[in-house]
Amino acid sequence: MAWTAGDTVIVTQEGVNRVGVILDKFLVNKQTMYDILLESRSAITMVNSSPNNKTYINKSLTKLLCDSDVIETTIPYAELVANDDLPIVRA
Repeated sequence: MAWTAGDTVIVTQEGVNRVGVILDKFLVNKQTMYDILLESRSAITMVNSSPNNKTYINKSLTKLLCDSDVIETTIPYAELVANDDLPIVRA
């Protein structure tokens, strides 16, 4: 599953599910990684969808809740892009 910038996803972080929005997508060692801004306004970087990690994009919950528009993020992504206010999460 490939998400793009602005897509809403569910991130599972040590057993707790959080809603976030994709900020950026990039490749590291042939793996797709994502930078994500959570609704708590904290940003996390280098997240993928492998459940073997402590923090990952929960594919099943994202498909069930976000892709079906049951849950939408409250992060005004389009407004942040228009005003060039997106946080820089990587050096």
